Amino acid sequence: MAKPSGTNGSDAVRRAPLTRDAIVAAALEIAGGSGVGKLSMRHLARSLGYEVMSLYNHIPSKDALLTLMIDAIAAEIAAPPDLEPMAAIRALAVSAHDTFLHHPWAGDLWLRHLPGPERIRVMEDLLRLLAESGLSTDLAHFGFHAVNNHVLGHAMQELGMTVGMDDPAATMQEFVAGLSEDEHPHMLIHVRQHMAGEEGDSFELALDLILEGLVRMNNQR
Repeated sequence: MAKPSGTNGSDAVRRAPLTRDAIVAAALEIAGGSGVGKLSMRHLARSLGYEVMSLYNHIPSKDALLTLMIDAIAAEIAAPPDLEPMAAIRALAVSAHDTFLHHPWAGDLWLRHLPGPERIRVMEDLLRLLAESGLSTDLAHFGFHAVNNHVLGHAMQELGMTVGMDDPAATMQEFVAGLSEDEHPHMLIHVRQHMAGEEGDSFELALDLILEGLVRMNNQR
């Protein structure tokens, strides 16, 4: 087994053994602190005190590491409560949305990596609840994608609102100054509502509209 880099023998004895879980946990810490763009296998190995080849004894590639990281994020999504199906779906969606907001880097990777066991668990829960809800097969299929798209899309939009802005308030003021009261009255009202903090709970409102719409469409058939 490779000795940890930069340590003497006694340091190596005291250090906890390198495991897959420890590697993923360290990678999540780097992504949370600096963003996933700063994550490399060499940087990760150095943060753990090991040579990079020691990591490959546990995880074959960076791509495999990213998949494990996404699955670790999925594990934070709470299991749906024992409620009627639509209420349970709502709780599952809210938990997933909160999880994405807590890990701003995860949304993009979620779209680009195949599901692991924990993510499959979340998907299975949602599919099961939709099947138990009484929706027709086609509406349940549509509902699965509608809920998932809303959860991920809303989180990514919310996180991206101020990306690249050193001073978001000043940037928005400058943007508003370029709008015309005559040509863009509705846009001005909308932006000023944002600036005043009148966000409301747009995620949960739209989620309720999706779920209620599915039930209404099903009942009209």
